[in-house]
Amino acid sequence: MSSGTDVAQESADVVPLGNDLERFVETLALAKRTRGIIGQNFAGTLGVDAVGIALAACGFLNPMLAAFINVSSELAFILNSAWLLPKPGKTEEAVPKAGSAAAKA
Repeated sequence: MSSGTDVAQESADVVPLGNDLERFVETLALAKRTRGIIGQNFAGTLGVDAVGIALAACGFLNPMLAAFINVSSELAFILNSAWLLPKPGKTEEAVPKAGSAAAKA
């Protein structure tokens, strides 16, 4: 599947690098999970910012505390994105390890 022309590969959103369609299903599942986490992070950011603006407008939040809450919430959303990282025991089949026979060939 990856033997298409350069123009087609440049204009495509996704280019499969192999002929294994099972990997395509995994890619779609990862894309769905990614969209879900992006939605969570976006909604969480809007919610924290809205509460922060409301508290600051009422005088309950000083600038230092607001900055701390903002940075803390952004760190929490970055850590939420870590759910997309591959699991430690799961290795890529397409990338051979340095000591394997496929890497030596």
